[in-house]
Amino acid sequence: MDHAARIEQTIQGIYDTFNNPQQHPVEAGLGYIDSWIDALDGLGGSALTGLQGELRNLRGHVERDDRVGIAASLQLLGQETSRMAHDLHSFTDGTGDQLRHLGQTLVTAAGNLKMS
Repeated sequence: MDHAARIEQTIQGIYDTFNNPQQHPVEAGLGYIDSWIDALDGLGGSALTGLQGELRNLRGHVERDDRVGIAASLQLLGQETSRMAHDLHSFTDGTGDQLRHLGQTLVTAAGNLKMS
């Protein structure tokens, strides 16, 4: 799966989870997280290594059903993703725009968790 499709699938998965939480088991969320950890593996760079580390933190929070921890991780991931999107703005393939949308979605998801 290419990164554009993975980004879109992740965004849709986040929306689906918040709109229909009873239909999205923890295992599905862990699968998304693992997929991103694997996708970033070996790409290098301290920013991507940091994202992988935070994804692993998020995975642990999801396994423990630690909603405060999940919200904090989603917030950090959203902010970092948005920062990376800003750096990719000049790409014509739309990757920067997709990452910006993902970043906003992650921050919104964090806010929704904090409010629930």
